[in-house]
Amino acid sequence: MSFFSENPDKYQDVLAHVLRLLRFRASVFFHSSYCGEWAFTTAGSEHSTFHVVAAGECWLHMPSLAKPLKLQTGDLLVFPHDAPHVICDSEILPDEGFESKKQGTDGKATAMICGYFEFDSPSSTSPLIQVLPEYILVHSQNGEVVDWLGKVVNMMQLETDQGVSGFEAVIDKLSEILFIYVVRYYLIKEKPKKGLLGALLDSRVSDALRAFHRNPSHHWTVGYLATEANMSRAAFASLFAEVMEQTPMQYVTHWRMQLAYTELIESRRSVLDIAEMAGYRSEAAFRKAFKQVTGMTPGNVRSATR
Repeated sequence: MSFFSENPDKYQDVLAHVLRLLRFRASVFFHSSYCGEWAFTTAGSEHSTFHVVAAGECWLHMPSLAKPLKLQTGDLLVFPHDAPHVICDSEILPDEGFESKKQGTDGKATAMICGYFEFDSPSSTSPLIQVLPEYILVHSQNGEVVDWLGKVVNMMQLETDQGVSGFEAVIDKLSEILFIYVVRYYLIKEKPKKGLLGALLDSRVSDALRAFHRNPSHHWTVGYLATEANMSRAAFASLFAEVMEQTPMQYVTHWRMQLAYTELIESRRSVLDIAEMAGYRSEAAFRKAFKQVTGMTPGNVRSATR
């Protein structure tokens, strides 16, 4: 079955559809305890990273923050875009050029679980990654860990402590679940007004998005999408641009290229077949549009997976 195939489910979950096509994997690369003076950063890793305060407390320093943020047991911090940051034991930022890890033996211990999310699909084609903020902080509630976070972290700690054969694979899968929970938390808690997540909270735009994601190969126009939203063409185009910060047809093109990218990796269909499924009559026109959106040629994508 093609990734462009019509989904008969009228109530297709757009967020689930987007998450499925992210093609991401997650991994825990660090699990340790600190005492005394210490500091570290994962900035510059070129990955989305996450940090869980499993025990103790610490401080987050970022250039964009007016003052450092205190983190405590049960807090989860995610950097979707590899933002500059330092996590340390003190409210005072360490001197520039600090050692990545500087551990002592005095004071209360702070336990950290750190990992990364790696996305195979180019972020330029993902309507989700583009709209996530510089950082997402899931605070424990009055010292009580958020229910879903507590369960996932407890399982991570259990697997790490026991070290039973296969535990690394289990932790990596739990990290993937963590990312999905974080996105849902941000959507529900912050109620963003813009981008894909903002659109999902607008009943009119989300109706149009569900219809499109249900059958992306359809010959969509602004008028057809407006009909799904039960709006006039002009009013819908204006609302969509305001919420999504792009035109309806720009979104249609970008999502089709996301599907095309996945087809190139997962299937053996010819570029011409994929171009036709994406709504292009000319393979040359498809190749041009694909490179404009993803920064790669279809041939580059195919070669990278062999």
